[in-house]
Amino acid sequence: METYYVELTGVGESHLNKEEIDTENLADNEAVIKTEYSMISAGTELSRAFALKKGFSYPVRPGYCMAGRILAKGKDIKAEVGERVFFNAPHASLVRWKASDKVQGAQIMKIPEDIDPIEATALNLMLVAIQGVNLSEVKLGYRVGVLGLGNIGILTALLYQKLGCEVIGFDPLAHRCQIAESMGLRHSCFDNYEDKVKELSEGQGLDIAVDVTGLSQVISQCFELVRKGGQVLLLGSPRTTYEADLTSVFSKIHMKDLKVKGAFNQTIPVYPVDGSIDCLERNLSIACKLIMDKDIDISKLISKVIDPKDCKQAYYDLMYNKDRYNCIVYDWRNY
Repeated sequence: METYYVELTGVGESHLNKEEIDTENLADNEAVIKTEYSMISAGTELSRAFALKKGFSYPVRPGYCMAGRILAKGKDIKAEVGERVFFNAPHASLVRWKASDKVQGAQIMKIPEDIDPIEATALNLMLVAIQGVNLSEVKLGYRVGVLGLGNIGILTALLYQKLGCEVIGFDPLAHRCQIAESMGLRHSCFDNYEDKVKELSEGQGLDIAVDVTGLSQVISQCFELVRKGGQVLLLGSPRTTYEADLTSVFSKIHMKDLKVKGAFNQTIPVYPVDGSIDCLERNLSIACKLIMDKDIDISKLISKVIDPKDCKQAYYDLMYNKDRYNCIVYDWRNY
């Protein structure tokens, strides 16, 4: 069968290509999935589209936020033929998908029929945010600062707020602060954030500072903003080179008795295991309910839904028009 797919061929260069794939003789852990929609990750994918990560090479097929329906499957795939699923795979209209039983690897999960498939493409973003929040030590009334109000940052800030925290989000783009507030975030700031922290915390500093940018210079600012005995959560993935004097950072960790926690996604079990409350399946169920109940209105994050043939412009908009575009979703239904 024929499939269309997005391929990055160079810095800022992407194309929609097609190829034939074999959909017969599936292994027990394989499935053929017809994609409905897929979301561009404005973090991971942009780092690849514009070679922000060192040692990157082309060509490569990007993507991992997909919603579609199973056309055929092996016996070990839990979802049934015809059911809607969320799955990890590169952007493509038709996917021969292979399961992984590892924490890091391809996953497929049945999702409710009533969930909007466009909004379902954001489930991976929700899973990242939930993982970060669950890894921190949170108490009612904690003062939390989220540095970086991209898509995951906004979701993270809203989740902390739902747990009863006093949350403020920071981003140099006023547009992102406006989106966050339209989704229910009570406090955001695009300048003079040190003053805003002092005001919010009555001069004591934040209980938790969360970096969602992955920028080392922003991470270093987190150590300035937290109070003695506070927490710093690294939810963004550091990618670019940054030269600095680390002694001042280490000194703050030491003198302020800070807890620093890495929050790389998918380090928890996929399915429930004894001794672990968190698992990917449980977090996905929570994320689906939050989206379907409109407790978090994902539609306000999605800037536009486009034809995959416009992929080059989509990456350009997300990279260079950040004041206008947050999330872009590919519509594969006509391929």
